Order: sequence, then structure tokens, then C-alpha cells
Amino acid sequence: MKCEVCGKEAIENKVICSEHCQKVRLMIFELIDKYFPSHGCDNCWGDLHGKCSDQCNKEFREGHKFAVDLWNLVFLINNTLSQG
Repeated sequence: MKCEVCGKEAIENKVICSEHCQKVRLMIFELIDKYFPSHGCDNCWGDLHGKCSDQCNKEFREGHKFAVDLWNLVFLINNTLSQG
């Protein structure tokens, strides 16, 4: 299995390869929770967005985009550091 953060070989039964990558991973989760604490709304996870308002669905989509952008930034930095 590859590390979720840097792509190196992960520790057995883990999704990360080091304490550094774990810190990066946890920081991403903390930022997502800080800026999108409800991930849309409380109903989202229970009813698969079936009863969510348009605003709720918009917040959920924006939170997902934010998470993708954070991960892309981490991957860009890791690739830059490994090349340089």
C-alpha cells in the first residue's frame, strides 16, 4: 500500500509512511473541519442528500472541492520537493 500523503510505501496496516505524513494528513482534516464543519448539514450523511436544501448541497460540494484542492497542494509540494 502507498502512503496517502507522499506516495511512498506505507507502514503495514497504515495509510501513511511516517509521523510527518500523519501530521500533514491530520492537518488537512482539521482545515476541512474548520472551514466546513457541518459538511453541508447534519442530514447529509444519513439520507444521502435526499432531503438537503440547495444551500446544503452547495456547501457540501464546496467542501469537497476545498478538500481536493488541499490534497492537490500537498501532492504538488511533495512532487516539487522530491524533484529538487
